Amino acid sequence: MTARQIFLKDVEGVDWAEAVVANMDGPDPDSGTCWECGYAYGKKPVIVYRTDFREADEPDKAPFNLMLTESAAAAVDLRFASTDRVAEALHDALAALPAARKA
Repeated sequence: MTARQIFLKDVEGVDWAEAVVANMDGPDPDSGTCWECGYAYGKKPVIVYRTDFREADEPDKAPFNLMLTESAAAAVDLRFASTDRVAEALHDALAALPAARKA
């Protein structure tokens, strides 16, 4: 696939989804994932989460960028959580979305 085809398929996937659940692991979240969250904002719920124990370069900086947390329906900090706990927390976050936003 060309870069353009990959981009269009990604946009199609975000448009198709009922919600976006985005992993924000790493010292700086992936720029493509951040773009997907921004693209989805206002169209459907976005849930961002972290399982990574690493912090940003600045020790007193929040684990999420404020543009991500403030635009998301939920921001879930799951550092050191087991895979089962991550799945449970994301399930709970999706279940807590208002019914009107799920449709």
